[in-house]
Amino acid sequence: MLYGCETWTVRKADELKIEAAEMWFFRRLLRVSWKDRRTNGNVLAEMGTGRTLLSLVKERRLKYIGHAERNTKNDLMKTIFEEKTEAKRGRGRPSLSYVDQASKATGLKLQSISQKSQDRVI
Repeated sequence: MLYGCETWTVRKADELKIEAAEMWFFRRLLRVSWKDRRTNGNVLAEMGTGRTLLSLVKERRLKYIGHAERNTKNDLMKTIFEEKTEAKRGRGRPSLSYVDQASKATGLKLQSISQKSQDRVI
């Protein structure tokens, strides 16, 4: 995993939905009915795998940030990534921006993220 993907910010409700969907996929592959009352651990043990879908989503979000930073043809992605658009904010708690999420996931500031994202390997 890249940049410590375990700490990437995803809403808890979305996280639960992704994990539930992944278990549903595994159960469909094994043709296990919900009436069989088998635990998720049992299904995962039979599949010989663990839950990987959520970490894959987090990793790909970080890869997209690197892609947006390296893009030189179109400045729109970078503008949206850095939240330089002007819009009226809605009610309630402000949602976390991509910059905030990336800095929370990597433990780096925006300038360090921009520098590191220029190198695709890092």
